[in-house]
This record gives sequence, structure tokens and C-alpha cells, in this order.
Amino acid sequence: MIAFLVLIGSVAVYGQHHGQAHNHSCIFNNHHQLLSSQVVSNVIADIDKDGDGIVEPTEVQAEFVARYDVDKNGSITEDEFVKQWHQHYHDDRDFVGYLFHNFDVNDDLSLTDNDLVAWSKNLDTDGNGEISIAEFRTYMTNLYTNCVTAHGN
Repeated sequence: MIAFLVLIGSVAVYGQHHGQAHNHSCIFNNHHQLLSSQVVSNVIADIDKDGDGIVEPTEVQAEFVARYDVDKNGSITEDEFVKQWHQHYHDDRDFVGYLFHNFDVNDDLSLTDNDLVAWSKNLDTDGNGEISIAEFRTYMTNLYTNCVTAHGN
């Protein structure tokens, strides 16, 4: 029962947009015909570099700085994020904008260390101070599933 309540709470939290209204389609479409589960698995493989089953903030930060912060100013703009995610994972650009606004926890239109700290706390659903691959997979799957479900697909 507790697991079910946590899952329902996660769906409610993860499926929301924060603060500002953003005009992004929440309909998942992948230009290489990858399923959302395949994209999520690829994201996990890219982030969990040491393969220990824990998504560490340093791993997430390293991935984002290396791949997404193109101008290396410590802040990832929506344009940087959308371009890089689309090139690497092949999700539709409009859908990637939807992802960006879910990752932008403080809704300041950039991804920074502040978002990473808040995001990490939200994903640690069992409260053990770590984000397991299962917790991360649930979060990402909810973003993809809630999006598609919200539009009847």
C-alpha cells in the first residue's frame, strides 16, 4: 500500500509543470523510433558511469556539464538542452522542451546546481540519501508516460 501511495504521489509530482506556463507538446515522439523505455535506459547508461546502480549528483552534474552546457558557463539554457538531448536521444524537440521544464525545478529557465540539489531530493523517494537506478527510472518513465497519457496516446 505504501509503495502504491508513493507511486501515485510521484506521478502527481513528476507529471506537473512548474510555475510558468510553457508551450511545449507533451506528446512523445522519437525520430529513431526508440521506445520511451529505450531512451530512459540510454539516459541511465550515460549517467551511471561507474555502474554501481546509484545515480550520484556528481554523475548527473558531469553528464550535464560535459554534454549540455555548450558555452561552459555553469548554466544550461533551454536551447542548449533541447539541441543536445535531441541530437543524442532523438526525442522530438518540442517534447524535450517539456522535459527541460520538468528538470528546471526552480523554473528560472536554466539548469544549474540549484536544480540538481532540489531534483535529487525529489527523486530520493525512499529517503536513504541516494537515488537508485530504480528511483531514477521511475521518475523518467513517469515523465514520458504521464506526458503521453495526458494526450490520450
